[in-house]
Amino acid sequence: MEKKKHRITFHPGKKAVLAEEKDSILDAAASCGIHISSPCAGRGTCGKCVVIVSEGITKGVKKGNTYLACKTHPLSDLSVRIPDNSSTGKYKILDHFHEIKKKALSGKNAGIALDIGTTTVAGFLVDLKKKHVVGTASAYNKQVVHGDDVLSRIDHSRKHGVEKLNRLIVETINNVAEELLEGRRNVMVTDLCAAGNTTMTYLLLNNDPSVIKKNPVLDEYKIPYTANASKLGISACGRLQTLPGISGYVGGDVVGDVLASGMHKSNKVSMLIDVGTNGEIVLGNREWLVACSTSAGPAFEGAGTLCGMKASSGAIDKISINENLKAEYRTIDDERPEGICGSGLIDLVAGLFLKGVLDHNGLFADKRKKYVVVPKKESGTGKEIALTEKDVKSIILSKTAIYAGAETLAKIGTPLPELENIYIAGAFGYYLDIEKAVTIGLLPDLPRKRYKYIGNGSLKGALLYLTDAKKRREADAVAKKTTYYELSGDKTFSREFLKALYLPHQDASRFPLVEKKLS
Repeated sequence: MEKKKHRITFHPGKKAVLAEEKDSILDAAASCGIHISSPCAGRGTCGKCVVIVSEGITKGVKKGNTYLACKTHPLSDLSVRIPDNSSTGKYKILDHFHEIKKKALSGKNAGIALDIGTTTVAGFLVDLKKKHVVGTASAYNKQVVHGDDVLSRIDHSRKHGVEKLNRLIVETINNVAEELLEGRRNVMVTDLCAAGNTTMTYLLLNNDPSVIKKNPVLDEYKIPYTANASKLGISACGRLQTLPGISGYVGGDVVGDVLASGMHKSNKVSMLIDVGTNGEIVLGNREWLVACSTSAGPAFEGAGTLCGMKASSGAIDKISINENLKAEYRTIDDERPEGICGSGLIDLVAGLFLKGVLDHNGLFADKRKKYVVVPKKESGTGKEIALTEKDVKSIILSKTAIYAGAETLAKIGTPLPELENIYIAGAFGYYLDIEKAVTIGLLPDLPRKRYKYIGNGSLKGALLYLTDAKKRREADAVAKKTTYYELSGDKTFSREFLKALYLPHQDASRFPLVEKKLS
């Protein structure tokens, strides 16, 4: 007997799909190419996939006058409206390549360099003859509907197979390529080079990533792969190359970071920190390199906090606290505020700490329950935007993971004060305020001139790998010689983690410039 199906019409756009009663609204939306934000991979814990059911009967979890898409199922035909802050399609991808102007190609052949991120996919269109960038494009990774982190993607592929996630990343790449080639006629893309973490690389190649959880250290992670792009469904080019990785949790994107930084060619020791959900850290020089991965969690991506959101229109991305302890802020696109993204949360916690509103434990010194950044009458959602102690705890846990990872590598390699440079990588890292990051204990309190932004080093590394045979050899050598250091179960990391669970740290002597501000 055929199971009964109901028609779900999504607004805006009036896109419709037939769904069974066992299908959630989240799954139904994804099946017709509509991607609703779901950082928790549909577990119902993040509360970010809110939708408005204006017509029809449902069975599910209600949140105020809205429903959680991941836990709501149709019992009749439905009319569903997706608010802007629930739709991944509304997010503004913050990168620093917008200043690269579109240029003409010198010939008909071109290449594409890609950063395959867990959250976003960014690309360069490259003139292979002149070896320079002639166009840029980016899009949200369509896989985000199945979770914001690599472990969620691995679990999803284990339960439902690799094919669905492979199809989503291929669709995303095709969309980026289409944007790169828009308005260009008779262009032949002969080569595509992709850098991504190991899970993203496996899913792109349609390989089962479950082996990564079972064994994070395998020689196969260090292999650069070459494949026929068209056989994978990528329509824009012939040959696909991927940068080699280091381990299951430190992938080709980090090899790209190292390549872009040049730290692998220096006699002096430097550190590279890729700030994100999976904080990767590399320490070393031309003689040796050691790397680790530390799970920072989704707080910097806007998840796990009451009013957190990704960097989209209306997100507060800059905050300062004035002498009257009121928040002064800036929003993306100068829209009415709807929430606070990662950089804004770091600014907020740092500002409240320096003003004495938050103590070293991350608690409100005056025993208040929350700090209101935006009253509801000024908010774009009609609800107040506030910070709670639980939110502060999430930020502290995230910053602690990265700092403790950096300190652990330094203890087995070269002490932090002796480092020549600290390279900050990643799209989020590019917008990080170093002073504020040091204030909360996310980054070490070292002379600020030692900090160097490299932005999206993964994309820059992919560009170098695509256009320069010497750089390809360097990248392959970096992957082979870098030792992966596992932090899980490491006693030094555990000790450093416990010490760093304060603002900025339990040991004030490690943050002398921050302490000077407080005195």
